[in-house]
Amino acid sequence: KILNDIDLEIKKGERIGIYGESGSGKSTFLNLLTMLIKPSSGKFYIDDQIIDTQEKIRLYQNKITFISQDTFLFEDSIKNNIILNNNDNFDEKKFNYALQFSQLKDIINKFEKGTDYKVGSHSRKISSGQRQRIVLARAIYNAKDILVLDEATNALDEENETKIFENLHKLDKELTIIIVSHNIKNLKKCDKILEVKNKVLNIKNN
Repeated sequence: KILNDIDLEIKKGERIGIYGESGSGKSTFLNLLTMLIKPSSGKFYIDDQIIDTQEKIRLYQNKITFISQDTFLFEDSIKNNIILNNNDNFDEKKFNYALQFSQLKDIINKFEKGTDYKVGSHSRKISSGQRQRIVLARAIYNAKDILVLDEATNALDEENETKIFENLHKLDKELTIIIVSHNIKNLKKCDKILEVKNKVLNIKNN
């Protein structure tokens, strides 16, 4: 088994930080939390209602925005990668906020045609850090009830990573945020910090 005896309650609006050594089970925990995989035993509840059918699982997953370290971009413009081609319901104010949040505003001018600049999964003209910032902007623009970040800033320099984590903690408290980070300093402002070690989740004093 990768993880044993998980007994955890997450309240709406909480900021949960997770850390642990490579291979300790952090990503497995996130996959359980987002119900991408099923536990070998135990039950999952939302508001005291057990989530035990595919329909309930899908309704729950539709409330989640999941960002991993493996970023993916479409062969399209920066703008369409952020708004997911939903131009009919484009919200300029929300779009500009997403650019500012992800620290993209300062580098957009470096691209020919700005946010209309074409990027993609095989583009060599942008860095891995820029790629991650575009995906972060996409997550903020399309934010749902639960935001999950699995090492989603590991390609950023320390200054930009710090700014993004500061922005995360300023987000609306209606949004529940779960963060896995390689740098425990990024988790200091979280309401609850969990260490994954020896197949268990240990709640650490913050």
